[in-house]
Amino acid sequence: MHRPGLKALEELNIISPFAEYKITKQEIRDYSKELGLKTYNRPSTPCLATRFPYNTELTAENLELVEQGEKIIKTGGFENCRLRLHNNIARIELPVDKFNAFLSSKIPLKLKQLGFKYVTLDTEGIRSIDIQDFII
Repeated sequence: MHRPGLKALEELNIISPFAEYKITKQEIRDYSKELGLKTYNRPSTPCLATRFPYNTELTAENLELVEQGEKIIKTGGFENCRLRLHNNIARIELPVDKFNAFLSSKIPLKLKQLGFKYVTLDTEGIRSIDIQDFII
């Protein structure tokens, strides 16, 4: 499996203690729940670098744009989402059953006001592999 986030960590010599000690995401959730943390069951959030096509130069400006765009979408009630940037196109991944609600919201307009020329919905919906048992 291709894991660009892990490659980026390696290239930047970033230490990931959870990965180093082979602590799984489920173990982190279990420990968090025991400690009473409200975030114990928050869904995994892949690195923002995964929102760009391969071989795209990552800039602070584009990372910020994606982060702001996803914040708009999540604040609008669509917590399970991804905004993928393709030049000036925001390709939105949501669960298919949320498409109508998204299209009837003001979110596409807000994303255009943020600077995207085109806002599209990926007709395959949100896709992610089951990584519950993978090491972070």
